[in-house]
Amino acid sequence: MNMKKIVAFSLAALAMTAYSEVEEQLLEPAAKAAKQDGEADPFTPLPLCRVVQGTVEVKKPSSTEWQAAEEGKFYPLGSAYRTSGQGHLVVAFGPDCIATISGDASFSTRNQKIGEKARTVVLGNGVLKLELIDNLKDGLFFVTSPGFVVKNLAGSSLFTYTNKGDGDEATVKCVTGSLSLEGRHFKIAQMHAADEVQIRSSHDLLNTFLYGKSGDYVVELDQGVKEISEFNDEGVMVKKVEKSSLKWNLSPETKIRIGRMVPSIGERMSVVVMTFDVSGEMKNHYAFAEGRAEVNTGELVAASKEEQEALAKRAAEAAQSTASGDGASQSDGEAAQESSSDSAEE
Repeated sequence: MNMKKIVAFSLAALAMTAYSEVEEQLLEPAAKAAKQDGEADPFTPLPLCRVVQGTVEVKKPSSTEWQAAEEGKFYPLGSAYRTSGQGHLVVAFGPDCIATISGDASFSTRNQKIGEKARTVVLGNGVLKLELIDNLKDGLFFVTSPGFVVKNLAGSSLFTYTNKGDGDEATVKCVTGSLSLEGRHFKIAQMHAADEVQIRSSHDLLNTFLYGKSGDYVVELDQGVKEISEFNDEGVMVKKVEKSSLKWNLSPETKIRIGRMVPSIGERMSVVVMTFDVSGEMKNHYAFAEGRAEVNTGELVAASKEEQEALAKRAAEAAQSTASGDGASQSDGEAAQESSSDSAEE
Protein backbone atom coordinates (compact mmCIF):
# COMPACT_ATOMS: atom_id res chain seq x y z
CA MET A 1 0.00 0.00 0.00
CA ASN A 2 2.76 2.42 0.90
CA MET A 3 4.58 1.66 -2.34
CA LYS A 4 1.39 2.37 -4.33
CA LYS A 5 0.96 5.68 -2.55
CA ILE A 6 4.56 6.62 -3.26
CA VAL A 7 4.14 5.73 -6.96
CA ALA A 8 0.86 7.68 -7.21
CA PHE A 9 2.44 10.68 -5.50
CA SER A 10 5.44 10.53 -7.83
CA LEU A 11 3.21 10.36 -10.91
CA ALA A 12 1.15 13.33 -9.69
CA ALA A 13 4.31 15.34 -9.03
CA LEU A 14 5.64 14.41 -12.47
CA ALA A 15 2.37 15.49 -14.12
CA MET A 16 2.42 18.82 -12.30
CA THR A 17 6.05 19.36 -13.32
CA ALA A 18 5.23 18.55 -16.94
CA TYR A 19 2.23 20.90 -16.81
CA SER A 20 4.39 23.71 -15.40
CA GLU A 21 7.05 23.16 -18.05
CA VAL A 22 4.47 23.28 -20.85
CA GLU A 23 2.91 26.44 -19.45
CA GLU A 24 6.34 28.05 -19.10
CA GLN A 25 7.12 27.16 -22.73
CA LEU A 26 3.92 28.79 -23.88
CA LEU A 27 4.61 31.86 -21.77
CA GLU A 28 8.16 32.12 -23.11
CA PRO A 29 7.19 34.20 -26.19
CA ALA A 30 5.31 36.61 -23.92
CA ALA A 31 8.33 36.86 -21.62
CA LYS A 32 10.56 37.67 -24.59
CA ALA A 33 8.07 40.28 -25.78
CA ALA A 34 8.04 41.76 -22.30
CA LYS A 35 11.79 42.18 -22.40
CA GLN A 36 11.59 43.88 -25.79
CA ASP A 37 8.45 45.98 -25.30
CA GLY A 38 8.49 46.30 -21.52
CA GLU A 39 5.02 44.73 -21.28
CA ALA A 40 3.96 41.08 -20.96
CA ASP A 41 1.18 39.45 -22.95
CA PRO A 42 -1.57 38.55 -20.43
CA PHE A 43 -2.74 35.54 -22.47
CA THR A 44 -1.22 32.24 -23.51
CA PRO A 45 -1.59 31.29 -27.19
CA LEU A 46 -4.23 28.67 -26.30
CA PRO A 47 -6.66 28.27 -23.37
CA LEU A 48 -5.69 25.66 -20.79
CA CYS A 49 -8.04 23.35 -18.85
CA ARG A 50 -6.45 24.05 -15.48
CA VAL A 51 -9.02 22.22 -13.31
CA VAL A 52 -11.42 19.48 -14.45
CA GLN A 53 -13.71 17.84 -11.89
CA GLY A 54 -16.78 15.68 -12.46
CA THR A 55 -18.56 15.72 -15.80
CA VAL A 56 -16.77 18.20 -18.06
CA GLU A 57 -16.87 18.07 -21.87
CA VAL A 58 -15.29 19.98 -24.70
CA LYS A 59 -16.12 20.30 -28.40
CA LYS A 60 -13.34 21.39 -30.70
CA PRO A 61 -14.15 23.75 -33.58
CA SER A 62 -13.35 21.04 -36.13
CA SER A 63 -15.66 18.51 -34.46
CA THR A 64 -19.41 18.11 -34.03
CA GLU A 65 -19.13 15.74 -31.05
CA TRP A 66 -18.49 16.40 -27.38
CA GLN A 67 -15.66 14.57 -25.66
CA ALA A 68 -14.40 14.40 -22.09
CA ALA A 69 -12.14 17.32 -21.23
CA GLU A 70 -8.64 16.56 -19.97
CA GLU A 71 -7.01 18.46 -17.14
CA GLY A 72 -3.75 20.11 -18.09
CA LYS A 73 -4.57 20.10 -21.82
CA PHE A 74 -4.68 23.10 -24.16
CA TYR A 75 -7.61 23.34 -26.57
CA PRO A 76 -7.84 25.44 -29.73
CA LEU A 77 -9.62 28.78 -29.79
CA GLY A 78 -13.16 28.24 -30.99
CA SER A 79 -13.74 25.29 -28.65
CA ALA A 80 -16.91 24.99 -26.56
CA TYR A 81 -16.94 23.84 -22.93
CA ARG A 82 -19.74 22.51 -20.74
CA THR A 83 -20.25 21.03 -17.29
CA SER A 84 -23.17 19.09 -15.86
CA GLY A 85 -24.24 17.70 -12.50
CA GLN A 86 -21.34 18.21 -10.08
CA GLY A 87 -18.98 19.21 -12.87
CA HIS A 88 -16.45 21.99 -12.29
CA LEU A 89 -14.12 23.56 -14.85
CA VAL A 90 -11.44 26.23 -14.69
CA VAL A 91 -10.05 27.46 -18.02
CA ALA A 92 -6.95 29.67 -17.96
CA PHE A 93 -6.43 32.19 -20.76
CA GLY A 94 -3.24 33.27 -19.03
CA PRO A 95 -1.57 33.02 -15.60
CA ASP A 96 -3.98 35.56 -14.07
CA CYS A 97 -6.96 35.40 -16.46
CA ILE A 98 -9.34 32.52 -15.79
CA ALA A 99 -12.94 31.50 -16.48
CA THR A 100 -14.90 29.19 -14.17
CA ILE A 101 -18.17 27.27 -14.65
CA SER A 102 -19.90 24.70 -12.44
CA GLY A 103 -23.09 22.65 -12.42
CA ASP A 104 -25.12 22.88 -15.63
CA ALA A 105 -23.25 25.58 -17.52
CA SER A 106 -21.44 26.23 -20.78
CA PHE A 107 -19.45 28.77 -22.79
CA SER A 108 -17.26 28.87 -25.86
CA THR A 109 -14.32 30.85 -27.21
CA ARG A 110 -14.21 32.72 -30.49
CA ASN A 111 -12.36 31.02 -33.32
CA GLN A 112 -9.34 33.16 -34.14
CA LYS A 113 -5.78 32.87 -35.33
CA ILE A 114 -2.95 32.30 -32.89
CA GLY A 115 -1.17 35.60 -32.40
CA GLU A 116 -4.26 37.79 -32.03
CA LYS A 117 -3.99 39.75 -28.80
CA ALA A 118 -7.66 39.90 -27.78
CA ARG A 119 -9.77 37.06 -26.38
CA THR A 120 -13.55 36.61 -26.71
CA VAL A 121 -15.91 34.40 -24.69
CA VAL A 122 -19.39 33.56 -25.97
CA LEU A 123 -21.97 33.06 -23.21
CA GLY A 124 -23.84 29.79 -22.88
CA ASN A 125 -26.33 28.64 -20.26
CA GLY A 126 -25.59 28.88 -16.55
CA VAL A 127 -23.18 30.99 -14.53
CA LEU A 128 -19.76 32.10 -15.76
CA LYS A 129 -17.20 33.71 -13.47
CA LEU A 130 -14.31 35.68 -14.93
CA GLU A 131 -11.22 36.71 -13.01
CA LEU A 132 -8.95 38.97 -15.02
CA ILE A 133 -6.01 41.22 -14.27
CA ASP A 134 -7.15 44.35 -12.44
CA ASN A 135 -5.25 46.64 -14.81
CA LEU A 136 -6.02 44.75 -18.01
CA LYS A 137 -5.96 47.20 -20.90
CA ASP A 138 -9.13 48.12 -22.82
CA GLY A 139 -9.94 46.15 -25.94
CA LEU A 140 -8.29 42.89 -24.83
CA PHE A 141 -11.19 40.84 -23.47
CA PHE A 142 -14.80 40.56 -24.69
CA VAL A 143 -17.90 38.63 -23.62
CA THR A 144 -20.59 38.32 -26.27
CA SER A 145 -24.19 37.15 -26.56
CA PRO A 146 -26.84 37.64 -29.27
CA GLY A 147 -28.19 40.83 -27.67
CA PHE A 148 -25.11 42.61 -26.34
CA VAL A 149 -21.32 42.62 -25.98
CA VAL A 150 -19.30 43.36 -22.83
CA LYS A 151 -16.03 45.21 -23.44
CA ASN A 152 -12.99 46.53 -21.61
CA LEU A 153 -13.21 44.03 -18.77
CA ALA A 154 -10.79 44.26 -15.86
CA GLY A 155 -11.03 42.57 -12.47
CA SER A 156 -13.76 40.07 -11.55
CA SER A 157 -17.19 39.78 -13.14
CA LEU A 158 -20.14 37.39 -13.03
CA PHE A 159 -22.47 36.43 -15.88
CA THR A 160 -25.73 34.45 -15.77
CA TYR A 161 -27.39 33.46 -19.04
CA THR A 162 -30.69 31.57 -19.33
CA ASN A 163 -33.07 30.63 -22.12
CA LYS A 164 -36.55 31.60 -20.92
CA GLY A 165 -38.52 30.10 -23.80
CA ASP A 166 -39.79 33.45 -25.06
CA GLY A 167 -36.30 34.93 -25.08
CA ASP A 168 -33.00 35.11 -23.25
CA GLU A 169 -32.26 36.58 -19.84
CA ALA A 170 -28.76 37.66 -18.89
CA THR A 171 -27.37 39.23 -15.73
CA VAL A 172 -24.06 41.07 -15.84
CA LYS A 173 -22.41 41.96 -12.54
CA CYS A 174 -19.15 43.80 -12.04
CA VAL A 175 -17.66 42.35 -8.85
CA THR A 176 -14.37 44.27 -8.86
CA GLY A 177 -12.67 46.50 -11.40
CA SER A 178 -14.78 47.76 -14.29
CA LEU A 179 -16.43 46.89 -17.59
CA SER A 180 -18.53 48.49 -20.33
CA LEU A 181 -21.54 47.07 -22.14
CA GLU A 182 -23.09 47.81 -25.51
CA GLY A 183 -26.10 46.62 -27.50
CA ARG A 184 -28.19 47.93 -30.35
CA HIS A 185 -29.57 51.38 -29.42
CA PHE A 186 -28.02 51.38 -25.93
CA LYS A 187 -24.60 51.71 -24.32
CA ILE A 188 -23.19 51.64 -20.78
CA ALA A 189 -19.86 53.44 -20.81
CA GLN A 190 -18.67 52.00 -17.52
CA MET A 191 -19.84 49.80 -14.67
CA HIS A 192 -17.90 49.53 -11.41
CA ALA A 193 -17.79 47.22 -8.40
CA ALA A 194 -21.25 46.00 -7.26
CA ASP A 195 -23.02 47.40 -10.36
CA GLU A 196 -25.42 44.86 -11.86
CA VAL A 197 -27.82 44.93 -14.81
CA GLN A 198 -30.36 42.40 -16.07
CA ILE A 199 -31.08 42.22 -19.80
CA ARG A 200 -34.07 40.45 -21.34
CA SER A 201 -34.08 39.97 -25.12
CA SER A 202 -36.63 38.31 -27.39
CA HIS A 203 -35.29 35.59 -29.68
CA ASP A 204 -35.78 37.83 -32.71
CA LEU A 205 -33.96 40.67 -30.87
CA LEU A 206 -36.81 43.07 -31.61
CA ASN A 207 -37.43 43.71 -27.90
CA THR A 208 -34.88 44.52 -25.22
CA PHE A 209 -35.52 45.25 -21.53
CA LEU A 210 -32.88 46.58 -19.16
CA TYR A 211 -33.49 46.33 -15.41
CA GLY A 212 -31.38 47.99 -12.73
CA LYS A 213 -30.40 45.40 -10.12
CA SER A 214 -27.75 47.14 -8.02
CA GLY A 215 -25.54 50.21 -8.20
CA ASP A 216 -26.18 53.39 -10.18
CA TYR A 217 -24.75 53.89 -13.68
CA VAL A 218 -25.56 55.81 -16.83
CA VAL A 219 -27.14 54.19 -19.89
CA GLU A 220 -26.86 56.15 -23.13
CA LEU A 221 -29.94 55.54 -25.28
CA ASP A 222 -30.07 56.19 -29.01
CA GLN A 223 -32.50 58.96 -30.02
CA GLY A 224 -31.96 58.68 -33.76
CA VAL A 225 -30.79 61.61 -35.85
CA LYS A 226 -32.07 65.17 -35.84
CA GLU A 227 -31.72 68.02 -38.30
CA ILE A 228 -30.19 71.20 -36.93
CA SER A 229 -29.53 74.61 -38.50
CA GLU A 230 -26.38 76.63 -37.88
CA PHE A 231 -24.21 79.27 -39.48
CA ASN A 232 -21.07 78.13 -41.29
CA ASP A 233 -17.77 80.00 -41.39
CA GLU A 234 -19.09 82.20 -44.20
CA GLY A 235 -22.14 83.26 -42.21
CA VAL A 236 -24.57 81.21 -44.30
CA MET A 237 -27.29 79.21 -42.58
CA VAL A 238 -26.86 75.51 -43.33
CA LYS A 239 -28.68 72.38 -42.19
CA LYS A 240 -26.98 69.19 -41.06
CA VAL A 241 -27.96 65.90 -39.45
CA GLU A 242 -26.54 64.85 -36.08
CA LYS A 243 -26.98 61.81 -33.87
CA SER A 244 -28.68 62.45 -30.55
CA SER A 245 -28.92 60.42 -27.36
CA LEU A 246 -30.60 60.35 -23.96
CA LYS A 247 -28.67 59.61 -20.76
CA TRP A 248 -30.68 57.67 -18.17
CA ASN A 249 -29.47 56.67 -14.70
CA LEU A 250 -30.29 53.00 -14.27
CA SER A 251 -30.64 52.27 -10.57
CA PRO A 252 -32.41 49.44 -8.67
CA GLU A 253 -36.09 48.95 -9.67
CA THR A 254 -35.84 51.30 -12.69
CA LYS A 255 -36.03 49.93 -16.23
CA ILE A 256 -35.72 50.65 -19.93
CA ARG A 257 -37.73 49.17 -22.78
CA ILE A 258 -36.56 49.23 -26.40
CA GLY A 259 -38.91 48.00 -29.11
CA ARG A 260 -37.89 47.55 -32.74
CA MET A 261 -39.80 46.85 -35.94
CA VAL A 262 -38.78 46.38 -39.54
CA PRO A 263 -41.37 48.09 -41.79
CA SER A 264 -42.95 46.26 -44.70
CA ILE A 265 -41.67 49.00 -47.01
CA GLY A 266 -38.03 49.99 -46.74
CA GLU A 267 -35.16 48.66 -44.66
CA ARG A 268 -34.75 51.30 -41.94
CA MET A 269 -35.72 49.97 -38.55
CA SER A 270 -38.30 51.81 -36.46
CA VAL A 271 -37.43 52.13 -32.77
CA VAL A 272 -39.49 52.99 -29.68
CA VAL A 273 -37.76 53.75 -26.37
CA MET A 274 -39.35 54.11 -22.93
CA THR A 275 -37.85 54.61 -19.47
CA PHE A 276 -39.57 53.96 -16.13
CA ASP A 277 -38.74 55.12 -12.60
CA VAL A 278 -38.92 53.16 -9.34
CA SER A 279 -42.69 53.58 -9.06
CA GLY A 280 -43.19 52.27 -12.60
CA GLU A 281 -44.14 55.68 -13.97
CA MET A 282 -43.00 56.39 -17.51
CA LYS A 283 -40.42 59.19 -17.63
CA ASN A 284 -39.30 59.17 -21.27
CA HIS A 285 -41.03 58.03 -24.44
CA TYR A 286 -39.95 58.65 -28.03
CA ALA A 287 -39.74 56.94 -31.42
CA PHE A 288 -37.60 57.30 -34.52
CA ALA A 289 -36.56 55.63 -37.75
CA GLU A 290 -32.87 54.84 -38.07
CA GLY A 291 -31.06 57.45 -40.15
CA ARG A 292 -34.20 59.52 -40.88
CA ALA A 293 -34.28 62.95 -39.24
CA GLU A 294 -37.79 63.64 -40.60
CA VAL A 295 -39.15 60.54 -38.81
CA ASN A 296 -38.41 61.41 -35.19
CA THR A 297 -41.15 62.18 -32.68
CA GLY A 298 -38.99 63.75 -30.01
CA GLU A 299 -40.17 63.41 -26.40
CA LEU A 300 -43.75 62.13 -26.11
CA VAL A 301 -44.14 61.45 -22.40
CA ALA A 302 -46.88 63.41 -20.64
CA ALA A 303 -46.13 65.47 -17.56
CA SER A 304 -46.31 63.56 -14.29
CA LYS A 305 -49.25 63.94 -11.91
CA GLU A 306 -47.20 66.14 -9.59
CA GLU A 307 -46.08 68.32 -12.50
CA GLN A 308 -49.67 68.61 -13.75
CA GLU A 309 -50.91 69.62 -10.28
CA ALA A 310 -48.15 72.20 -9.92
CA LEU A 311 -48.96 73.60 -13.36
CA ALA A 312 -52.69 73.81 -12.53
CA LYS A 313 -51.88 75.60 -9.25
CA ARG A 314 -49.72 78.15 -11.01
CA ALA A 315 -52.43 78.71 -13.62
CA ALA A 316 -55.05 79.22 -10.89
CA GLU A 317 -52.83 81.70 -9.07
CA ALA A 318 -52.19 83.60 -12.27
CA ALA A 319 -55.92 83.71 -13.05
CA GLN A 320 -56.70 84.94 -9.53
CA SER A 321 -54.04 87.61 -9.80
CA THR A 322 -55.47 88.80 -13.13
CA ALA A 323 -58.99 88.91 -11.71
CA SER A 324 -57.83 90.95 -8.72
CA GLY A 325 -56.05 93.33 -11.03
CA ASP A 326 -59.19 93.79 -13.14
CA GLY A 327 -61.28 94.51 -9.98
CA ALA A 328 -58.82 97.10 -8.77
CA SER A 329 -58.80 98.82 -12.12
CA GLN A 330 -62.60 98.87 -12.18
CA SER A 331 -62.79 100.45 -8.66
CA ASP A 332 -60.26 103.09 -9.60
CA GLY A 333 -62.28 103.91 -12.71
CA GLU A 334 -65.50 104.30 -10.75
CA ALA A 335 -63.77 106.53 -8.19
CA ALA A 336 -62.41 108.71 -10.96
CA GLN A 337 -65.86 108.99 -12.56
CA GLU A 338 -67.47 110.03 -9.24
CA SER A 339 -64.78 112.63 -8.73
CA SER A 340 -65.47 114.07 -12.17
CA SER A 341 -69.21 114.26 -11.46
CA ASP A 342 -68.63 116.12 -8.21
CA SER A 343 -66.44 118.63 -9.97
CA ALA A 344 -69.05 119.21 -12.66
CA GLU A 345 -71.82 119.89 -10.09
CA GLU A 346 -69.63 122.47 -8.35
